[in-house]
Amino acid sequence: MPQEEHDHLDDLNRSIYDRNAPDVRSRRKMRLFGDRTELKTAWERPPEEKDEDPVLNASYREKHHMSFAIKMLIGSAVFCAVALCVGAYIFLNGGNLISANNIVIDISGPISVAAGAPITLSVTITNNNNVALKGVNFSMEFPAGTTQASDTTALLDTYKDSLGDIAPHSSAYRTVNVVIYGEQNLEKQIKASVTYGIAGSSSTFTKDTNFGILISSSPIGLSPTSFKEITSGQPFDLTVAVKSNSQNTIKNVILKASYPFGFAFASASMTPASSDGTTFALGDIPPGVSRTLVIHGALTGEDSSIRAFHYTIGIQQPGSPLSIGTVLSEAEDDVTIQKPFVSLDLDIDGIPATSGPVGQFGRSSNVVVNWTNNLQDTLSNMVITVHLSGSAYSKSAVMALNGYFRSGTDDVVWNQQNDPELASVPAGATGEMSFTISPVNNGTAASPITEQKIDLSSVVTADRSSSSNVPGTTVATVATLKISSDLSLSGRLLRSQGPFVNVGPIPPISEQQSTYTVDWSISNSLNPVSSAIVTATLPPYVAWVGQTSPSTEDISYDKNSGTVTWNVGSIAASNGNGANRREAEFQVAFTPSVDQVGKYPLLVSKATLTATDGWTGAALTSSQQYLTTSFSTDPAFKNGDETVAPSK
Repeated sequence: MPQEEHDHLDDLNRSIYDRNAPDVRSRRKMRLFGDRTELKTAWERPPEEKDEDPVLNASYREKHHMSFAIKMLIGSAVFCAVALCVGAYIFLNGGNLISANNIVIDISGPISVAAGAPITLSVTITNNNNVALKGVNFSMEFPAGTTQASDTTALLDTYKDSLGDIAPHSSAYRTVNVVIYGEQNLEKQIKASVTYGIAGSSSTFTKDTNFGILISSSPIGLSPTSFKEITSGQPFDLTVAVKSNSQNTIKNVILKASYPFGFAFASASMTPASSDGTTFALGDIPPGVSRTLVIHGALTGEDSSIRAFHYTIGIQQPGSPLSIGTVLSEAEDDVTIQKPFVSLDLDIDGIPATSGPVGQFGRSSNVVVNWTNNLQDTLSNMVITVHLSGSAYSKSAVMALNGYFRSGTDDVVWNQQNDPELASVPAGATGEMSFTISPVNNGTAASPITEQKIDLSSVVTADRSSSSNVPGTTVATVATLKISSDLSLSGRLLRSQGPFVNVGPIPPISEQQSTYTVDWSISNSLNPVSSAIVTATLPPYVAWVGQTSPSTEDISYDKNSGTVTWNVGSIAASNGNGANRREAEFQVAFTPSVDQVGKYPLLVSKATLTATDGWTGAALTSSQQYLTTSFSTDPAFKNGDETVAPSK
């Protein structure tokens, strides 16, 4: 190693470890820096702070800064100290403070009860405050259907009582006896409230609580029953059984029925309170007493559809006789509409019963009963019965062809005795029965009967071993054979009678004019008719004179067609004194030609009457044969007066 490098290292070593070594680094500049830095060799007093020096101010703040944790610690200590002071003050001097949380309303009573059974509610109001409660008022709000236990007819909505003042750490007691009605398994809520004041304050404060009671059983049992299956349009009964389970008499009981679409109410075993037959007032029901309501009606609808009948029973709403204020029980009954097990169809004179067949006096009507087994099973002991009734029915006018007419009950009956095939009817089998009936007018001239008819209702019964709780009877569509009015038109030719003066030679002479009066009359028997019109035509050799009678009748003539029209309009039914008869006259002039000599020519063609029966809706017709020069109904007529004579 060169001597110069060795001396350099020794000097550096001494400068590091020797206290009195020469300052080697201070005498030598570093190659990388051009500035000389003086190093301090002793402690010096720091210079005084100057605000204008931001570096020194930042350093000072860093040295004297208080942390957030220290501040939180100091704040917590102050808060605790204040809280201790306040707590000590309240503990030692806090007698004037009050809290609603220190007021306890305790209700003691059953948590479940049978509806209609009296219950006792014991109420304790405790004041745990250090000050008295002033002017305490207590109230209980009861659910709908609550009554007084002493009088179940008196509804109880709210119970109120004044408790006066309640001293600190003291209690007040009240006992309330009530009867609560409601549906089974329904929880009823009772709200108890206390209002009070405190000394030195005009404010009123409230504390309340709720108490729940479960209705364990209904006070009234509601049991609807009916057929599980019926046929569309078949009358049937709905039975609703009501029984009181209450220990007290239930006052003002209302039963409401909600009928499904397609149900037609007919009647009931008790008169309904509403016009639609849905509301029934059952009145007061004593303990253990049962009531039964039977509703009659018919249900129509599609096959296999299910219809629900809903029933609600309860206590009448005060002031509203058709409304239920408190519901006591509800029930529902389902009925299925099924195709009838046997179809019955009636035809009268070849017209289906549903199309409105029409009969007439003096003419027999043929009735055919068609039946079909709609089941997939065999029916046994089938019996078909057609019951007859009505104002035009007579026992003597019935003829049963292959059945038996039981006149005592007015029934035509077919069974296995007169038709062995009815003993066992296979699935899908069909057949027909028939009989004849003739309408009879049972009225008299003094006591006429209008709107006469014969009613026919067919019933089939059979044994159905494959089904239960279904009706064994099917009622077919009820048929009505309406009897139409006997409307008749008559006509005659007059010379010496009538409202007009007739002139001209009699017998008529060729090429000379003779006048005649044409008289038309209409008689009507049973039913009022409308739109009545009579028409006829005049031949070319007969002239329309223009005279008509009476003036109230509408008679006109069309010269182009030669048609005479009598617009009659409405004709009343017979009342026994001929008031249903209408009559009209008009005058014609006849001038015979030479080729009509020796003949009695036609003067008016066949007249036709048309009208509509107001009872049956049927179109009625009647006609009058043509009128000739023979006026034989006139008292002045002599034989030969009708023959045309030659002119002289």
